[in-house]
Amino acid sequence: MANPKPRKLAQPNGRAVKARGRNHENATVEDWQEIGFAGAKRNGAIYGSKDRGDIGDIPATCQCKAVERVQMWKHLDEAIDQAVNGGTGDELCVVYKRHGAGRDSNAWVFPGSFAKRLLKSYYGGRDGAEREAEHS
Repeated sequence: MANPKPRKLAQPNGRAVKARGRNHENATVEDWQEIGFAGAKRNGAIYGSKDRGDIGDIPATCQCKAVERVQMWKHLDEAIDQAVNGGTGDELCVVYKRHGAGRDSNAWVFPGSFAKRLLKSYYGGRDGAEREAEHS
């Protein structure tokens, strides 16, 4: 008898959803470690109702989302609440995993005020020629 067609679940089972989220958090921890925060680690559920984000021992609040439907404003609001709990102010991000893509395709979403500081820190008023020479 031939193998039956795999059945598609109307709702994914809880273990698979949790595993997808956990794997995304682990990959995001590796990203933070590559950036230079060697102590970055998953927070898990250690803070209970006073959640401080998914990644710990970093200077910002980081919320990881491995979802099929991006609800950016909802997720950003959740991260803002978690940043209040963690005392990181507006230094927060939501990292979305793109289904079927590698880590370099993740989308990192920052509040505008924090994004401006990051961009200013990175570019620091350099003109296009300076940046081009740097990346050549």
